[in-house]
Amino acid sequence: MKKLLLVLFCLLLCSCRPEREDYFVLAFDDYSLAVGYDDVNYLKLVFEADLPEELQPQETVKDIETTFWGNYFADIDIRNPIDETISPDDAVVVGLDLYLSNTGMGTYKLDDIELSGSVKDNCKAFDGEYIERNGYACLITRQVDQKLNVVILHGDILNADQDELSRIEIYVE
Repeated sequence: MKKLLLVLFCLLLCSCRPEREDYFVLAFDDYSLAVGYDDVNYLKLVFEADLPEELQPQETVKDIETTFWGNYFADIDIRNPIDETISPDDAVVVGLDLYLSNTGMGTYKLDDIELSGSVKDNCKAFDGEYIERNGYACLITRQVDQKLNVVILHGDILNADQDELSRIEIYVE
């Protein structure tokens, strides 16, 4: 009986770990990134970043410039999720700040739903909170493993059409 309870406990413990699909997954061209789930090794398959030598236990490094074919792509935040010093390649990407004009990608999807060029339309599609202060933005949130997974779609405040999607910010807190 004790063995059966132990096996059931282990199964419950393993099944509670969030899957990649539980997080917001941003896809563009043939690449996708789940902020809060994917590690830097996964990101480095396509992008390059100037990383520190090592990360201390529970350390977070913010605003790391990431490039794609030598061109600035986005800023990322990474975190060491364990209580040991690790290589930054094993750190989890916990933040992404992506300016669409820097990417040159054609299509962007969030959880397999193609984003339109309008912040307001995207906000309706994801049932987000539309914000109209000094430009337009849409706040989309979801709870994942007792953490808040956040997507903010920003309009272009320098454009005549401030509703035009120009920046995607995703983070886990």
